[in-house]
This record gives sequence, C-alpha cells and structure tokens, in this order.
Amino acid sequence: MEYSIPAIRRLQLGRVLRELRKRASLSIDQVGPDLDVSASTLNRIECGRARVHPLVVRGALDLFGVPFETVEDVMALAREAYRNTWWTVQGIAADSYVALETEAVAARNFELALIPGLLQVEDYARALFTLDPPAERERYLRIRMERAARLTGDRPIDLHAVVDETVLTRPVGGRRVLTEQVRHLVEMAQLPDVRLQVLPVAVGASRGLRGAFSLLSFPPDTIDDLAYVDHPAGNLQLSKPAKVKELTQRFDRIARVALDEHESLELLRGLVRD
Repeated sequence: MEYSIPAIRRLQLGRVLRELRKRASLSIDQVGPDLDVSASTLNRIECGRARVHPLVVRGALDLFGVPFETVEDVMALAREAYRNTWWTVQGIAADSYVALETEAVAARNFELALIPGLLQVEDYARALFTLDPPAERERYLRIRMERAARLTGDRPIDLHAVVDETVLTRPVGGRRVLTEQVRHLVEMAQLPDVRLQVLPVAVGASRGLRGAFSLLSFPPDTIDDLAYVDHPAGNLQLSKPAKVKELTQRFDRIARVALDEHESLELLRGLVRD
C-alpha cells in the first residue's frame, strides 16, 4: 500500500469479523465473554467504528476456528486498521466523513449554502465555528484546516466541487473574509486536481435545491463509493449501490447545468475585482 488507510481497513475488518463470526454460528453475546469485550463494543468493531487491538482480533479468529491461511490475511488487515492517524488523535470516529475523506482518492461535493470544507480559508471556517460550543471551536478549526491542506499535499485528493452562486455572496465573517475566501477559490480552481463549478442563480429550479451532498471514492480493492447527504445534525452516510448511483447521477446533472470551469473561474475573478 502506498499510504496508511486505517479508516477503510476498519470498515473492511469489521465486515470480515462479522462474516467469520456468523460462519462459526456464534452470536455477539456468545463471543463477548471469551474475548473480555462487551457486546456493544463488539458491535462497534463489526461496524468499523471502534479501534481494536490486533491481539483481540487474533483471539476472535481462534474462537471462530479460522484456517491459518485466512488468519494471516485478517491479521495484516487488523494491523493496518490499528495504526494511529491525525484524526485518531483528534478523537474523530473511523467511520466519519472526515476520516474517510482523508483516505479517499476523489471527492464530488455539491454545496448549496457554504463554501466546501476542503476549500475554506481559516477566517471563513472560524466564522462558521462561532456558532459551536467555545470549548470545541479551536479543535474544529484544526480539523478543518488539516482537511484543507490535503489539496496541496503530497497526495492531493481529486476534488470536483459545484457551489451554488449564492454561496459566493453570503458574507460569512464579513466582506473582508468573503473576499479573501473568493480569492482563495480562484487559486484553488487552478490546481490540477481541483475542478470547481458555479451553479448560477439564473438556472432557477434545479436538482441542487434539494440539498447539499458529497460522494467519496476510494483506492482500488478497498471499498465502494460512499455518499453523504447533509442535514442539520451533520450528514447521513449511504453505502447501498442504488442510493450512491442515484446521487452520482444527480451530481452529474447539476454539473451539466452549472457554469463550466472556465466560466466559473471568470465569475470568481469578477467577484474579487468588484
């Protein structure tokens, strides 16, 4: 592997352990006491939400009666899943959008109300977090800026973002911050791995009015695309192929009626000049 992808590996490991447990005809309640792990923790492990020590995985495989050749493959997966990352240190769940975005190779993002997180400057993000509990603001800001650094790092994510035109005139943080933010968009739009489009107000009714959403794609031989739909409490993760396909098609339709990359860049430059 070219880089550590523990969030993806935790999802894979959880699915493998669930399948092996079921093959052994054991329930979570039966397995827990032998591993000295609660049923709720085992459920979180199987859902890819908990970090599990490789020794616990080894004990589970012994309990399930897994053949030696399979044990080695699963243990390699377990060791990769157990690695520390920056988002682990920040207390971010392995199955969260942030953790999985960190390990995705491509993202498609439609925003109706805000600048996409990957494209936000610090002052813009700080203005957004003033609505959050004071104790969490700096942590949220560090996480947001860590995400944004991905676009210019050694392993940039391939980003295709479409933003509603109204986002570009909403003075989050004030006019100075908005100008700084739009200027940053002009710079980011010229990166080789960033494709930025603006959905003009003149389009009128469109599928984009139904709400913001994102799609993440991952390295080959890991997991399928995931979709996320924004809602007031965060976002909803969708993994069923039919739902992911539906949102992929919606994104493509929105992108087709949006300004192309060149037109969008000219619009952004005009806003900076004004």
